[in-house]
Amino acid sequence: MRIARLIYIPERDLTFPATGPERPFHAFSVAGTSIGAYCALQLREAGFEAVLGPEEEERGSGDGAVEVSMHDFSPEAAVWLADYGLGECELRNAEGCFLAGKGAPGVRRSSLKRDMAVERLVYPWDLLDWQERVMRGMEGDGGFIKDGAHVMGTLRLGRDSAVLPGVVVEGCVWVGDGCRVGPNCYLRGYVSLGDRCVVGQGVELKNCIVGDGTFISHLSYAGDSIIGNDVNFGAGTVCSNFRHDGAEQRMMAGGRLVETGRNKLGAVIGDHVRFGANTVVLPGRVVSPGTWTMPGEVFR
Repeated sequence: MRIARLIYIPERDLTFPATGPERPFHAFSVAGTSIGAYCALQLREAGFEAVLGPEEEERGSGDGAVEVSMHDFSPEAAVWLADYGLGECELRNAEGCFLAGKGAPGVRRSSLKRDMAVERLVYPWDLLDWQERVMRGMEGDGGFIKDGAHVMGTLRLGRDSAVLPGVVVEGCVWVGDGCRVGPNCYLRGYVSLGDRCVVGQGVELKNCIVGDGTFISHLSYAGDSIIGNDVNFGAGTVCSNFRHDGAEQRMMAGGRLVETGRNKLGAVIGDHVRFGANTVVLPGRVVSPGTWTMPGEVFR
């Protein structure tokens, strides 16, 4: 029986404040799918009969499980170790990042480097790429959609959620439970709303992940952004995502400024943030949990 165990590596998790104490890395979710559940499904599809979550990592140390990183995630590496790896060893990529291992970490006799397919989930902007992979091909369903709403893509509505007149959906949109969307707003690209969210009059969201209980109620824009739980956008708040010179965006991650490889990147906003009316957040900014801004403030 092939068994895999997903492992969390703190030094490879630079996603804060998209994740944090209230949204642990393995539980971070888009479109109703958590990182842990996504990785477990990929490993089962690769042929593992059982997959243990990171919270189970101390259980059954002698079960012969292949440990698999959720950050540099490679089902291919896990399968190679399960089928061909000899003894206690581990696989790393060309940059030396851990992919998968067998045996107790302290007694692994060899560390091999091989060219394997890897899904990186290390930086906040990796979560936006992951959202696209999760939602690509998603099927729509019914729900409470008022006359005058226009769905020119795929829309899935959660329980007790409503889409009001004037809403335009282009792309792939997931709406959680108990949400109100509209009237007269525009959702495009890949957008995932958590539970109990409000996206209201004159709001545009493009390629965004929005946590639970967040209110973006009036005349606001966010592009290519991750927005935490219990965040409130005052009327007219803008999270911009593009530099005037079109250059690559950089973002603070792990205490240093990192090149993202993206020319469009908005903000990563922690939980319980309050934006005063007409706040402008410049591209590539990280807004710490609990931040409050004054009306008209430019968050630099």
